Amino acid sequence: MKFAGLAFALAWAAVAAPASAREVWRSGDRVVELSGSLREVLTATNGTDTDDFAVASAGDPACQSAARFADCAAFARVGDKNVWQSLTRARIALDARASPRWSASLVYDHEWRAGTLDTFENELGGEANSLLDLEDEIELFGLDPHGDHFRWQHRLYRGYVRYEGAHLQVTAGRQRLAWGVGRLWNPADRLSAVGPLAIEGDEFAGIDAIDARWSFTGSNYVQAVAAPNDRACDGRYALRVHGVAFDTDFSLLAGSFQRALAIGGDLSGNFGGAAWRVEAIWTDPTRDVWFIDEPAARELPRFWQAVLSVDGTLDIGPGIYLLAEHLYDGNALGFGHGLAGPLLPLFGATGDALMPEPAPHGGERYAGTRVVSLAKHTSGVQVSADVTAALRADLLVLYDWNGASAAFAPGVSYTGWNAIELRFGVQLFAGGARSQFGSQPAIAFAIVEWFY
Repeated sequence: MKFAGLAFALAWAAVAAPASAREVWRSGDRVVELSGSLREVLTATNGTDTDDFAVASAGDPACQSAARFADCAAFARVGDKNVWQSLTRARIALDARASPRWSASLVYDHEWRAGTLDTFENELGGEANSLLDLEDEIELFGLDPHGDHFRWQHRLYRGYVRYEGAHLQVTAGRQRLAWGVGRLWNPADRLSAVGPLAIEGDEFAGIDAIDARWSFTGSNYVQAVAAPNDRACDGRYALRVHGVAFDTDFSLLAGSFQRALAIGGDLSGNFGGAAWRVEAIWTDPTRDVWFIDEPAARELPRFWQAVLSVDGTLDIGPGIYLLAEHLYDGNALGFGHGLAGPLLPLFGATGDALMPEPAPHGGERYAGTRVVSLAKHTSGVQVSADVTAALRADLLVLYDWNGASAAFAPGVSYTGWNAIELRFGVQLFAGGARSQFGSQPAIAFAIVEWFY
């Protein structure tokens, strides 16, 4: 654990910062502003005890053999444990401007996690997509960084310097780069896309990158991004052109993402009182993937991912927002089989060809894409309405056409109190065991956030 004393001091600074803090220093065009938030996220669902799964795996030879892994008896333990978790995040943000051309931003987080943390599902979580080592577990007061019930982590959520000239804009550091036009899915966003069922849908992991843009006129610009990683094979490099023609916004991009060539683009415009969007990207993977039920590794075939989306607001009462979107995923993982069921596609084979062993798939299985699904075709419909000036209700429904399963995610948001936001929601799933959503456990959550 690095810089323990500084991390501890900054944690208390974030929590104790006065709610009225805003502009902390100014001299002419030079200004420094301070802000932040305190967020609490509570979730309740069902999960799998890591120790129970490990014990059941150790006693079953099928669990160590790639050829028989689908029938590993430990998968019968999946979802047997009631899981509740609490995430408390203290965030402090510092924005500085030295001149009309030069600015910088720093967003620093402390996260305290409590509850049931030793779950099999957590062990399958993804790795941080970063070059710089700017996050770490804190071990003060004897805390275990891999504790079953309490963990403390700090990280740099954003940290970049920006130059803004008449035509050239360059941003270097940890930042968010948002590509694509879809509202639920963004296959063209190979850097920071978030899925439609993410509980914290507004939290986008930063990527350590250099983003350079040359603007021509209006919204027309060309963009170059370089996002290296501590592992050379996980680097992401791309060119993107954005413009407007005939009242239609368009983007074209080409790049290499985790050694996979990708070419794509998007279009968006208006028709009547609605907005329409199309987004598509073609990917040519170059790395070998060893599927768990195949005799040897092979290269993934080329694939397309595409989104078609339309939304608008109906003039009924305070206004009802409607969104319909369809995802085609040519890199769909499939539904698996045996006791492992829909978890099977998350695993591959590794080790000696005569006795391959199972292991979670690495980044080569996803070929740089951040849109990961089991089904090739998934549709989403979202309905939102303002019940009052402070209360908003929404419902998201996702349907998997290949496995005939569905997700229902109703929620309400309340912003009636000064500087405090509340959100409550549930996610319910229906369908068979061999489907996109049918095997997922129900989730209930609450989010409370105070801005200062």
